Amino acid sequence: MDSAAEPGFASGGLANAFADLVAAARRVADQLSEPQQAADVLVAERQLELVRRIVSTAPIDNVAHIDTERLHRIDGHRSVRAHIRHALKVSSAEAHRRAQAARALHDLPEIAAAARAGRIGPDHVQVLAQVHANRRIRDKVPARQEKFLQLADEESFDGFRDKILDWERAVDADGAFKDNNRNHDNRNIRLVHSSIDGTWDLSGHLADDQGARAREIFDHYIQAEWLADWAEARAKLGDAATLSDLKRTDAQRRADAFMKMCNDAAGAPPGTTAPKIVHNIVWSAETYHSMLELLGSDAAALDTHWSASLTDARTQRALWCDPDTYRCSTLNGVPLEPVEQFFSSLANEIRRVVINTKGVVIDLGRKARLFTGSARHAAQLQSSHCVWPGCDHPTTRCEIDHLHDHANGGHTNPANGAPLCGFHNRWKQKGFTVTRDPDTGRWRTYRPDGTVIA
Repeated sequence: MDSAAEPGFASGGLANAFADLVAAARRVADQLSEPQQAADVLVAERQLELVRRIVSTAPIDNVAHIDTERLHRIDGHRSVRAHIRHALKVSSAEAHRRAQAARALHDLPEIAAAARAGRIGPDHVQVLAQVHANRRIRDKVPARQEKFLQLADEESFDGFRDKILDWERAVDADGAFKDNNRNHDNRNIRLVHSSIDGTWDLSGHLADDQGARAREIFDHYIQAEWLADWAEARAKLGDAATLSDLKRTDAQRRADAFMKMCNDAAGAPPGTTAPKIVHNIVWSAETYHSMLELLGSDAAALDTHWSASLTDARTQRALWCDPDTYRCSTLNGVPLEPVEQFFSSLANEIRRVVINTKGVVIDLGRKARLFTGSARHAAQLQSSHCVWPGCDHPTTRCEIDHLHDHANGGHTNPANGAPLCGFHNRWKQKGFTVTRDPDTGRWRTYRPDGTVIA
């Protein structure tokens, strides 16, 4: 953008406000360029994020004003998106996102106020704008503003996004069902050779059920390759081995795991029964029990009347699904279409796992020293990823640790287990404590001095 070509402000108030903003930003930048105490650097990090959030809302508010007053028409632009794309020299996708966010904040005053105050950031706004743009459920979004802001306060951004999109799927039952059916009809896998550099490109897409099953099998192969590398590193270096000593990268292990999976399939004699891999489907108690009430528990009858029952479930799903308690996902938290998974749980080799409203699995009564078998799976189901703040290591590649040490009387059961990646499980031995709030089910990690990691 050429600032020299821009006209000046007609309002002295705006001109002065921008001058103050620029001057303040320069003062902060000058201070941060000087050596600072560690504590001040961490405080500055949060303050800068607050400022970034407040400032990032201003352009969206400005777009909303342009849209409402039809100011884009002054220069003959057909839409506010066309105006943004031309005036600000941004991509069509970015112009679309800004216009979408502007309309959402215009219709959602509580969300808009939170954004202007820095309570939520531009990423939160974009997720909410995406849901608001869904015309089938737009009228239901305003009533959920307070709940959405509560989720933003309590959850990591990934957790917030997943729960908002889960809510959208639960409320927009017909749309989610149609999307999954379309994805299944359009399933495709391609392996294409490049004549330019001789590489092979693998790409494609699957619907919920096939994709979740394929990913679970693929993850088993990836884990086997990782264990092989780790065993080799430990054999050479013993306890001094670290992840940097593994001979292959994650990308290389994924490629080798895929080839191993292909070779195993090609080497199996015709008619061979594939080894059973348990496919875990995580349900909230309310979701599964409501489905049972809707469709009945006679598996044989359901199988006989599959099509009729499936249609009935899809059309009635909005009547029973509570967005506040709804959950249907894989072990790692990947959302699944519940009607399809309900029938699969009756007809296929699937382990159905039911959790309560706090995400806690029922106590299996195991007294073993280590979390193995069903006890390990139940403990993994407490979270879709490592519970250490900010860690997104998937739960299927985590270790299961006792919250209350086994040596000090802690039981080996799901309520006393937590998935922690190897790095953070060892970090826990440095005096940090991981707990789970019995009332809210939220995980908290405390430093050795007793303060919580926010």
